[in-house]
Amino acid sequence: MADRNITLIKDLDNMRDDYTLKVCIIRLWRSISEVNPTIVKSVEMLLMDEMGTKIRASVYPRDFQRFESKLKEDQAVYIRSPTIAPNRYTFKISDVTSKLNLHGRTIVHECLQFQSKTTYEFSCVSFESIISTTATYVIGEVVSLGKLDSRDVSKSRHRLTLQIRNLEGLQVNVTLFGDIAYQLISYLEAHKQVGRVVVIVQFAKLNVGKFIIVGTIYGIRQDIDWYYDACSNCGKKVDPRNVFNGRDSGDASVVVECYNDKCINKEISSVPRYKIPIRVQDDSGTITLTLFDRDAYKLFKIRASDLIEKIKQAGDTPRLYLYDLKFLEHKKMAFKVDVNSFNVSNNYNRFGILGYTLDSNVINALEKKLAVEAGNSGNADDTEIASHEASHETKSLKDAISQTGDNLTPSMPDKSEATSPFNGKKNETMEIPLMLMSVIM
Repeated sequence: MADRNITLIKDLDNMRDDYTLKVCIIRLWRSISEVNPTIVKSVEMLLMDEMGTKIRASVYPRDFQRFESKLKEDQAVYIRSPTIAPNRYTFKISDVTSKLNLHGRTIVHECLQFQSKTTYEFSCVSFESIISTTATYVIGEVVSLGKLDSRDVSKSRHRLTLQIRNLEGLQVNVTLFGDIAYQLISYLEAHKQVGRVVVIVQFAKLNVGKFIIVGTIYGIRQDIDWYYDACSNCGKKVDPRNVFNGRDSGDASVVVECYNDKCINKEISSVPRYKIPIRVQDDSGTITLTLFDRDAYKLFKIRASDLIEKIKQAGDTPRLYLYDLKFLEHKKMAFKVDVNSFNVSNNYNRFGILGYTLDSNVINALEKKLAVEAGNSGNADDTEIASHEASHETKSLKDAISQTGDNLTPSMPDKSEATSPFNGKKNETMEIPLMLMSVIM
């Protein structure tokens, strides 16, 4: 791996997903649960690059098996694509205000050449200074088991939620219905002495879903356009191209093409619509969400076409990052996010926003509820915030988030962004960096 592609800790940027660190693991320890000393909540590390800069990093239970053999104290490693989160620990062991989380799309390789003149010491300070719908076969170890939901009159609609993990450490949520759910419960009750339970689910469907995320907008990505050219008829992304009027003529006219079958033989035009790529961060990481036209208009109170015209009149280039969008930065919001089949099958880690709210009462209620569901003790030290299925109380809160209906989105993402930089497997459920989320069934 060429060192020219290495990012130093001091140059970490929340606006990027794909970067590689060259670091030495100078300390590694396990954070133990205060309630049950046999439970490891996380593996914590202090990493140092060749410039001597140090940063804290964490691995949570869902990824223990993936990284267990690759992370050793005093070992140098390349770490590609960890996610960046704020460092909320009370006791600071690094001057860097962020921390790293290693997750399902992070890649770790051994580094054979690491040079640093800095000794391996802690810098301690005071306390004042954390899909797809295709049928398939699934096998995995049961790592988490929920409670049986038997409220429905029909037994066939009773359901049991669980999480299973494969040999690579990937975890998926599984819902068993009816007799299958009762079969598993009966087996577990009859074999309480069994330490590990492995299940094979035939004809399973790994479903995509909708999530609620509570996070702060860190910024707007500048490497992606903030609007797209939409079809005036269907709202899908169109392809404008130049057509010359004659063989010897230098004059050209712009022709707009829409590949939607509904627009064949119809007169269409190009209409600018918002498609703003925002970076949203919570305590577990940073993710890219796309704010589409209807929601963006509610925030800006100006159409994309009018904003473009305003920019042109000022003599600026519309495609550049706009000061008008800057007011979004540092706003804390609750988002309803769509993880669709394209995200899952292509490991495409940009997600559409279906709705949002700025209401502080709703945001506070969601944070408290999600923290309780995740078992958050309120102490920022060594607390893992995990993904859980939404309870009925949490689901009722989703009504407070503005619903936008069907966003008029591009039919396909840009080709340059359709391939993920991560080596994830296709047709696996995606591991989303932000953990403050709940599935909305």
